[in-house]
Amino acid sequence: MAAPVAAEPAKPAHAINANPAMWTVRGPQGTVYMLGSIHALPKNVNWQTPKLLAAMRRADVFAFEVPMDSGSREKAAAYFRANAILPGSVSLPSLFDAEMRSDFRDVMTLTHADPTYVVYMRPWLAALVLEGAASGTAGLYPSEGVDNKVYALAKAQGVRDFRALERDEDQFRLFIKDGHIEREVEDLRLTFKDILGHHGKDSTGLMQAWANGDTKALAALAPEDKATSAEFRKAWIEDRNRKWVPQIEAMLKEPRTFFITVGAAHLVGRSGVPNLLRAKGYRVDGP
Repeated sequence: MAAPVAAEPAKPAHAINANPAMWTVRGPQGTVYMLGSIHALPKNVNWQTPKLLAAMRRADVFAFEVPMDSGSREKAAAYFRANAILPGSVSLPSLFDAEMRSDFRDVMTLTHADPTYVVYMRPWLAALVLEGAASGTAGLYPSEGVDNKVYALAKAQGVRDFRALERDEDQFRLFIKDGHIEREVEDLRLTFKDILGHHGKDSTGLMQAWANGDTKALAALAPEDKATSAEFRKAWIEDRNRKWVPQIEAMLKEPRTFFITVGAAHLVGRSGVPNLLRAKGYRVDGP
């Protein structure tokens, strides 16, 4: 009997070399570096350029959107679980009108998502899951996200001072609409329309723009003058940016070097953090 032929090992995915944009802000005493994050990435993206690594080595304080320590992550995961599933007597389609039920069937067919799980999800979670299924983000991993990698690098270089611009609870309130489930349903309705309008096509524009350091393309992906996205942009981007700016101004008055990592959308466009700081008279170098 012939010896069995071993299966040829899978070839590793071709590496993607990225050069994300970084901004430098000079203040009265402090310096702040700002890097735009993609919160989940494939395992084959090389984005840690010599310029970024040099800035990280110079920094003695690292700041993120939310606390990154393990205790805070466990607390956030528990909060997520507590708000992810509908009560046992309620199914997601029972919250829909006839139009949404029709759209739901079409979206499930288009995305090939498993309805046996989705029907138990709160509307906000169903929106995230279906957006991911429609845009082909199944191969993206939060563990590979820029935030997690920057935090690990900072820990490895012995940094002890970590800060957060907001609490996990602040972000979750945006997801769950402060407990108003009817508003979650309306957001899900818009998600259905968006998925069906794009026919479930893979959306790689954000990744490409970020990898190329193309801030104009990043800003164009979330246009500030698009009426249908105005409420979302105000709540998720603009209001939060304006809350962060005074905190960054306080950092610039400290004789320290800060490295801030936040979602890339927060750093581009007219209402991006760099432009808000420029409007206040700070020197901001970058794209």
